Amino acid sequence: MMRLVKLFIIMSLSVSLSNANSPWIPNHQDEPIPLKFLQALDTALPVEPMVESDVKRRILIYSATNGFRHDSIPIGKLALSKMGLSSGAYEAVVSDHPQYFESETLSTFDAVVLLSASGNFFMPSHKLRDTFSQEEWLFLKKRHDRLLNNLMNYVREGGGLVGIHAATDACKRNRAYGDFIGAKFNGHPWTKNMQVNVVVEDPNHAINFSVFQGITDFNIQEEIYEFCNDIFSREHSRILLRLDPKRSEQPLPKHATKRLDNDYAISWVHAYGKGRVFYSSLGDNLHIFTDALILKHYLAGIQFATGDLIADVTPSAQLK
Repeated sequence: MMRLVKLFIIMSLSVSLSNANSPWIPNHQDEPIPLKFLQALDTALPVEPMVESDVKRRILIYSATNGFRHDSIPIGKLALSKMGLSSGAYEAVVSDHPQYFESETLSTFDAVVLLSASGNFFMPSHKLRDTFSQEEWLFLKKRHDRLLNNLMNYVREGGGLVGIHAATDACKRNRAYGDFIGAKFNGHPWTKNMQVNVVVEDPNHAINFSVFQGITDFNIQEEIYEFCNDIFSREHSRILLRLDPKRSEQPLPKHATKRLDNDYAISWVHAYGKGRVFYSSLGDNLHIFTDALILKHYLAGIQFATGDLIADVTPSAQLK
């Protein structure tokens, strides 16, 4: 009971934050989580960390959206928060308040999770543009750019980033952000109702081995992204998971693939300056966040980002 109370307090912290210079903060009215997913989550949560640590870790979970908003976000926020408590790996602060991305505040976290944060995620939707004056909109745009730079500098100086699902469908006109996260969304030929085969590309990699323990592939029902040819590269990232298109349902003609190399990475890690980046495109369907194996996948990625799980970030193209 005390853990649930503590979780509620942490998730409610943003209510008490205020900033007189910020005329707008994200406020999303999400649908309640269906009961069957709440029940499934409780039985799927890991009960121990992927690696033990003597350091108390603290992460920020941010899920504001300026673009498409996924209905899996509420179950994702709850799952990642409860997983920190059930495993003992970290404490989570769940908030969409931009104030957390001021440099001094960011420095109090070991990692930041962008949970399907899409579009220019520190900005209001363009549908709301007419509700702001030109001066207010310009202030918000400058704030967005500054806070995004704060986040990238935070990781560059030794922090950690975890990107989940639509984190690659964000800030798409900002090439620096694309390089930061490792890719730019370019559609999802495999839609959410399709069965796909996921290859554990590097089974002995520290992150994969702690999760899959010898499993070389698995099948799952999930939407799978493809990424633009100009940013995603094996020269830049260490690929952990990828799609096997031959053993997956075939996309419809209207969703024909666009990649020139037929390479459909799902998860990767890379270094960013002194910091660590983990990304996984899994997370569209609600049931993904009640899958015990995928929760361990996220947990390993979070513990890598916080610095507890040490893993090789040599880009895949450089492996012999």
